[in-house]
Amino acid sequence: MIYEPVFLDEHSGIPMYRQLYDSIKGKICGGELTVGEKLPSIRKISDELGVSRTTVEQAYQQLCVEGYLVSRPQSGYFVEAAVTEKNVPSSEDNSGGRPEPYVKYDFGSRYVDSRGSDLDLWRKYVRAVLSREDTVSSYGHYQGEPELRGQLAHYGSLLRGVNSTADRIVIGAGVQPLLSLICGLLGDRAGTVGIESPCFPHAERVFRDFRLNITELGQDKYGVIPQELYDSGADVLYINPSNTESMGRPMPVSRRAELLRWAECTNGLIIEDDYNGALRFRSRPVPAMQGMGGGERVIYLGSFSKLLMPSVRISYMALPPELAALYRSRGESYNQTSSKIEQLALAEYIRDGHIEKRLRRLRKIYSVKSELLLSLLNEYFGKTAKIRLAETALCAELSFGCRVSSAELASIALDGGIRIIPMQTDGGFVKLRLSFAGIPPEKMPDGVRLLYGIISPYFL
Repeated sequence: MIYEPVFLDEHSGIPMYRQLYDSIKGKICGGELTVGEKLPSIRKISDELGVSRTTVEQAYQQLCVEGYLVSRPQSGYFVEAAVTEKNVPSSEDNSGGRPEPYVKYDFGSRYVDSRGSDLDLWRKYVRAVLSREDTVSSYGHYQGEPELRGQLAHYGSLLRGVNSTADRIVIGAGVQPLLSLICGLLGDRAGTVGIESPCFPHAERVFRDFRLNITELGQDKYGVIPQELYDSGADVLYINPSNTESMGRPMPVSRRAELLRWAECTNGLIIEDDYNGALRFRSRPVPAMQGMGGGERVIYLGSFSKLLMPSVRISYMALPPELAALYRSRGESYNQTSSKIEQLALAEYIRDGHIEKRLRRLRKIYSVKSELLLSLLNEYFGKTAKIRLAETALCAELSFGCRVSSAELASIALDGGIRIIPMQTDGGFVKLRLSFAGIPPEKMPDGVRLLYGIISPYFL
């Protein structure tokens, strides 16, 4: 029998299901179990080894996810993989990195819902630009194509309440290149940057690369606490008021006004990262902070990564007049990082009214998917974890006590074929995010059920 000799040690610190999983996997890889061979039933192994049926089921599920076993309805579990130890990926990658596990349930943030894509329409606009040989045979404008900057000025005003003109807009291939430009423009003026905790890691990386001082600011239920901002001595504040980390919802107007007063009183600057601000679906999107009379003190950042596709690398910033003039004075020294072809295609796409249509479609899709994921999380984790919707991040958030860190838990889940997003660990309290953006709705029930089976042994 496959469970002879199997010795499960309940005091080893390794979950019982994992010990059983390792034993069965070893027998498959060692050739003791061959393709097509039927395994004993869950009940039989449970009785013989004196472990719960849940333990055996978790081990079998893990082996099915990784392709070692297959479950046949009304028949049982059978060996599916024809592998030996020499062709099983090692935990040590000769290239120096860990091999990427097979991901069956992707709750990561690298994808968007393909049902909301306009690939055929997008190809049409790209082909139209490619036919303009005189246009595509030259370099792009260092500030971004004038056609797109004009459309973005209109789009930002109409949908986000941004007060800007085309000559103050700068386009780049993502937020990081734009933040690098901002840091270069500010120079010594950006000595200390105040950030929310946790901060968008790609932004924090840029600030650290420019050797800026970073101070984490305390938050209450309304977001960054103004007094802490004054006391920090920060010159620049980097925030996402469309989705405050402390609340998971927009920062109220009263707090926004207080932060704008800080910028006015201290000659400070606010970098407003409006990530997915237009994609709010539970209520009407809140206008950008920059439009609240903050045009002189706020740098506005907007992105199309989730609105179009992550592979379309177009972001933009609306600069205050003083910084826009400084940028133009240095313009010839900068290269444009975003594709000229995609910029011109997007300009036409916006001009023809497709961006508003796409927003309406995506809001409906993500509203339905978020409700489904929250329902499943409450079913499995409701008695153990605090569950919250991070709307503009297109994620649901789990917070609970755990014996390992968020990063370790995410690694364990990834080994089981599930990608999740680790956030932070604080004294045995972990935070995880599951994105509903890219995963198909039909995969969510099995994904959440399997995730619970994998990580529940680590709950405090």
